[in-house]
Amino acid sequence: MAHTCPAAPLLDSSTKAGKPQRNMYSFFCATLASMTTVLMGYNIAVMSGAQLFIREDLGLSDSQIEGPSMR
Repeated sequence: MAHTCPAAPLLDSSTKAGKPQRNMYSFFCATLASMTTVLMGYNIAVMSGAQLFIREDLGLSDSQIEGPSMR
């Protein structure tokens, strides 16, 4: 059995002035992911710098310091 219907175009040619429509949901997800990554890096940098002072002030060992810095 042969199909006689024509193939549909992959892209809709009815966009305004040739500009493709953008999906705002994907932009929101990408922005949120990048902001989360930046904040996580900032948190890691601050905690690694604070570990020196926490260790001195509270007299903790290396294994005791690792717990709060991993959260």
